[in-house]
Amino acid sequence: MREKPRIPVQWFMRNCFSFWLLSIAALSPANATMFLGDYTNATNGVALAAGFIPDASRVIVGEPLYLTFVLSNRAEQPFHFSHVRNEIFTITATNAEGESAKSRYFGWDANGFVSQETVAPGKVYTARIFFNERCVFDKPGDYTVTCRCDLRDYPRRTAPLAQPLTTVLKLAVLPPDPKRLAEIIQAWGRVVETNGALGEAATALAELNDPRIIPPLAALLKKDPGNYTAVNALARFTSDMAADALIVVLKQGEDYVAGLAGAALRKSHQNDRVVRVLLAAITNSDASIRIQTARAVSWTGSELAFAPLCSLLEDESNSVRYAAAEALGRLGDPRCFAVLTNCLANSDFALRIAAVKGLHASGRPVQPEWVKPIILAGGENIRTYYEAIDLLRMYGGEHAAPGLASCLRFDDPSVRHAHNFRLMLALEYSPNGPKYYYKWHHDPNRDGTEEEIAENRQILSELKAWLDKQKVE
Repeated sequence: MREKPRIPVQWFMRNCFSFWLLSIAALSPANATMFLGDYTNATNGVALAAGFIPDASRVIVGEPLYLTFVLSNRAEQPFHFSHVRNEIFTITATNAEGESAKSRYFGWDANGFVSQETVAPGKVYTARIFFNERCVFDKPGDYTVTCRCDLRDYPRRTAPLAQPLTTVLKLAVLPPDPKRLAEIIQAWGRVVETNGALGEAATALAELNDPRIIPPLAALLKKDPGNYTAVNALARFTSDMAADALIVVLKQGEDYVAGLAGAALRKSHQNDRVVRVLLAAITNSDASIRIQTARAVSWTGSELAFAPLCSLLEDESNSVRYAAAEALGRLGDPRCFAVLTNCLANSDFALRIAAVKGLHASGRPVQPEWVKPIILAGGENIRTYYEAIDLLRMYGGEHAAPGLASCLRFDDPSVRHAHNFRLMLALEYSPNGPKYYYKWHHDPNRDGTEEEIAENRQILSELKAWLDKQKVE
């Protein structure tokens, strides 16, 4: 049997701080406690106060809304449970006519890593859930929302409780209101300004297809250039303001989000204008800024960046030249192929590697002839040697294994030397590569026995026969 717990307001304020992250929250701590229930299991000594607390009980159609799941351990021993992100939560809603609200959630959380949670005695676990993903309220009305948490403990193969943690709440969905919409955007903007929950702010603002979200999302990207939710939201707009907000992502964002930003700029036909802005720094005296600029313009696909990037291949800084080679590949200009293949004859192997990375970035599989000279001339403690092997192994496709095998020193069955050993390892994990790595004898500290050398020689003979067969086919 369940009964409502008596939890002091001071406890809630001290432990459930995440409830106060949003200035749009309309519930007081005293009202919040009404959503928490008592859950006990005398058999295993579990004693919990838990429930789901909405940030607001009245929203307009389309308003972003979060729930806070709160679990307080009131037992004398730690409480353990497992989850994959938020997959332990189930949230449904029905209107006054008994119709179920639609959902955008398809259980994708289950495809991820299992997290193990331990809640110490007297401590609280909280999780934030984006309500709009679980329930789509596309028309006004009064809704009954049922929130459930099914606790699991994967390592112990147990369910800590015999029943789910359940909260039933009422939600009033009001008609769209322009004034309220402006207040919502301002409130989430304040979350960004005060360095609050930036991920939540990005998700909430992205829910609103309104150009007024551009300034707060621009401010957010300055603090978190890798936020792909904000980038995707800005990609809906074609204004100069939206395009300018993406510049910081081109400069500082991870490859994936920088690519998204570049695609958005190309779609809105803002890429040339943005490149003109960025190219002002291409001759900056600071090499790191020249590198950053080369990377930034490469994502835009603008042909205006081709000539400036080519000029950086003659830069006084090695690092700038390498960055320019990779950037040319990402640019996607048809003229880049000839420029990059020309770099493959350069005496600087690091520039060659950068050119190969650029060629791969342009959509071409790595060809053995691009990296074979680097592999044959390299060896232990030489970075380009390992990079060349890895590039061919990972991106050479059907040519990877034959290309790697062609780099073997077939007259060297040595146990001590590492060259063939490294290639055996790469062949082991190449597509359709012959498997000899675990048979090859290698020990850098000794010469090896006659039997081991004979076995290595036999492996090389078999690999040579395999390679000759590949050439014929």
